[in-house]
Amino acid sequence: MTTIKKYLKPFLTGIVVTLIMVIVMLKITMNFQILLFLGAFIFLVAGLINSNFKKHFLLVTLLITMIYLLVFILLVLEEIPELWYFVPIYFATTFLGLLYKNHKQKILVSLALLTITMLFMAIKVIPKDLENRLTQTRFEQLPVFSINEMSGNVIDSETLKGKIVILDFFGTWCKPCVQELKELDKIQRVFKERDDVVFYIINADLGGDTPEKFKEFIKNHEYKFKFAYDYNSEIYKLLKFQQLGLPTLLIIDKEQNIRLQHVGYNTAETNFSKYMIETINGLK
Repeated sequence: MTTIKKYLKPFLTGIVVTLIMVIVMLKITMNFQILLFLGAFIFLVAGLINSNFKKHFLLVTLLITMIYLLVFILLVLEEIPELWYFVPIYFATTFLGLLYKNHKQKILVSLALLTITMLFMAIKVIPKDLENRLTQTRFEQLPVFSINEMSGNVIDSETLKGKIVILDFFGTWCKPCVQELKELDKIQRVFKERDDVVFYIINADLGGDTPEKFKEFIKNHEYKFKFAYDYNSEIYKLLKFQQLGLPTLLIIDKEQNIRLQHVGYNTAETNFSKYMIETINGLK
């Protein structure tokens, strides 16, 4: 019983850390560059809180980290396995926190080296990993459908032949969708003088959205996109996006071929605008 009580503290610490990280991810930010450092700091503190242990450091580290790492593996790595290095980094910072009291100088050096490594990962590796996971090059004919513009016009997709078309399927309730829209606005401004490049933001009619909610969203923002509503998610289903979620973005060439698909959005995608601009320019 005494042994169980002894290890109860790190286990409870792990539960608290998990709750903090989940709240941050759901309510504050899903930017993986920020989460890398924030998670490392929180797990370091969790290790420091339990640094009274004199042995069984690996076991204590496991007790602190296992619940959150299990959640991270199931919810994040299931979708973006490229971010596997978050697991050893969080484990390592917890372990270093546990050892800090007895090995301060060595731990400080280790933390400095780990921080440099994380800076490199955040600046160079994470944006590239997200780009590789969320972006898919394609080459297939766009099916024919009708676009219901919020202005009242109904346009046959075939009439857009001869133009580069960016279709972004969107939800007013979808935080990544709203964040992505800011980047798409920057991209659109680059091509504002080109009549052959058209941006459509299409409400996918999911998650309780209605034309009225979409109109209110448009009214509250000053974007210059073409806006459309996908009644009953007909276009979304026609393109077989049901399993992909929102936002889902397509870049279509002048011959109505889908050339690029981007699913989801994370503010850590620092190359997003540059990559999209390069792709559009490559379709001249």
